[in-house]
Amino acid sequence: MKTEDLKNLSLQEIVEALQTQTLLKQDFVVPSKYLRMDNTNLVVLNEEKLDSLSKLLLDTGIAVNEHDAEKIELAVLDCCHTQIGQRLDIPKKYYDKMLGNTMAQHILDYNVTNWFRLRNENNFLLRTFIDKEEKTGIARAILSDRYNVLDNYDVMLATLDAIRESGINVQIESGDITDTKFYMRFVCPDIEMDAPDILKNYRVPDGSTGGNGIISGFVISNSETGNGKFSISPRAVVLACRNGMIFKNDAFQKTHLGSKMEEYTTIDWSEETRQKNYELVCSQVKDAIKYYASEEYLGAKIHELIEKGNKELNHPIETIKNVSKHLSISEEKESSILNYFIKSGDTNAFGVTQALTYFAQHNASPEERYEIESESVMILDSIEEFDKVEVKRVVPSFISLN
Repeated sequence: MKTEDLKNLSLQEIVEALQTQTLLKQDFVVPSKYLRMDNTNLVVLNEEKLDSLSKLLLDTGIAVNEHDAEKIELAVLDCCHTQIGQRLDIPKKYYDKMLGNTMAQHILDYNVTNWFRLRNENNFLLRTFIDKEEKTGIARAILSDRYNVLDNYDVMLATLDAIRESGINVQIESGDITDTKFYMRFVCPDIEMDAPDILKNYRVPDGSTGGNGIISGFVISNSETGNGKFSISPRAVVLACRNGMIFKNDAFQKTHLGSKMEEYTTIDWSEETRQKNYELVCSQVKDAIKYYASEEYLGAKIHELIEKGNKELNHPIETIKNVSKHLSISEEKESSILNYFIKSGDTNAFGVTQALTYFAQHNASPEERYEIESESVMILDSIEEFDKVEVKRVVPSFISLN
């Protein structure tokens, strides 16, 4: 199960979406032995009829009674299915094969249920969306009971407060919300530098025109479901086409790790915890703005792009194909990137970066966009490895884009 990605949201749309999600969130810690799988749904069953677990389940508003024992049943997001397999050491290929075959889903139910029972010494933090009116629930993530939740709404508020306190002109460009990630992209329009040496040959594929300016900015990334660290990465934007390039090597990152939680507990994150998270995010964003929103930083990055990007390619078309293979990009998507590359008129190394980031902006999912914008810059460092007629397939450094 996958919910719809929310892409290219304005600030108001981000606020509204996160407020809606916050109202649906319920987090609680449950021992493994009370977890089951039924028809590929995750079930929490109070088989021993414990008062504490009974209260927890009844408080969700969607509990039903079965043989004098309360239970809740939750549809499972794809990312949560992946985590269940990881927690129970079930190979992903085997797990996905059972999940994807209706004739084999009962085998998945049996495997997951029994492995949960055998792991009865484990407590898990279960993150859910529960709609009491519709009597439905979704299992978003199954995490360690030491996981320190850093919610997207709190990240957004702390980031906006940090921007306001910085006194620097920072504007939100757009944001994305998916089952696994939250992204907010910002630009600093006052930190602009011309880069004619690298953009002189470039033409926007859709035929629009713009100047030779590049502006500074940054991107916030966070996961509420255990799919990555909270991070702030510098991001430069080419004004002519609004293509973004992420310099991931200069990112600020923070791992979600906290103290152990008590079992049978509905988690209502304390004001103290939220305040600590707020201070963490606010401090890092302030430091990031101070560092990234400067002509010195942007100038240094443009110098690097010029030095690496002006390299003439001996086999430009093959380079695009080899880069696509490296990133595990499908043939259909490779054709789009190749088309953007040809239309741009820039057959140097930087033209490859621009074709990738243009594709990322217009055709990619939020996760793909972030990874491509990051990887496109790093590819410049080893462009000669791709500028060949043939190249062996390289193990991709991030998610498959097939």
